Amino acid sequence: MCRVPLVALVAMIALGSMARAQTLEQQREWCEDVSDPDHAIGGCTAVIQSGTGSLEVQAVAFNNRGYAYSKKGQYDRAIADFDQAIRLDPEIVLAFINRGDAYAAIGQYSRAVSDLDQAIRIDPTSPTAFNDRCWTRALSGALPEALADCDESLSLRPNAPVTLDSRGFVYLKLDRPEQAIADYNAALAQRPTAASSLYGRGLAYLRQQNTADGTRDIDAAKRINPDIAAKFQRWGLAAP
Repeated sequence: MCRVPLVALVAMIALGSMARAQTLEQQREWCEDVSDPDHAIGGCTAVIQSGTGSLEVQAVAFNNRGYAYSKKGQYDRAIADFDQAIRLDPEIVLAFINRGDAYAAIGQYSRAVSDLDQAIRIDPTSPTAFNDRCWTRALSGALPEALADCDESLSLRPNAPVTLDSRGFVYLKLDRPEQAIADYNAALAQRPTAASSLYGRGLAYLRQQNTADGTRDIDAAKRINPDIAAKFQRWGLAAP
């Protein structure tokens, strides 16, 4: 049997350690980039299993992997990861926001609002937390409270298109189409291909008996996202 000289073996071990370090560094980069959910899940899993880094670093890895699972619609896995993130770092605002959003996505609105309440207690200047609580409350039918949350979010982050979209939705549910159109117009000025804003504005136009503009917006929204009508129906708003 051919034996490997000790010096060569040590060198091989060192090279192997360097490769593992490079691999872990790449995995950390993937974990931080949640634009690709599959890469993020793989990267964050490697970071978590490595056991390296502070509790805060591990909490961020669980949060990011949970967010990636949410993007894939795997909400049970996402919530389990957000639970772990919060256990490791009870002040991690994003994990409370993300877990609240996951609960909202599966219709557990009271749990969602509770998490978003906690996020706001930790960071009362978070426009995202106020916007997401606005959206969740709108879905649950708490419309005056939803409107107040959207207003607060916009005071913290003026003219944010995502919050203008949320408030437009609230105005639609309140049957205030003129104000809904104003918000959707402002949102679409920044994101002209946002299917939710186009569809929402289309519904608002139809409520004003403006069939031409309403049909135009709804058709445009469906071309961008063929599932948008079904989503609005699930959210309690359907085209006549």
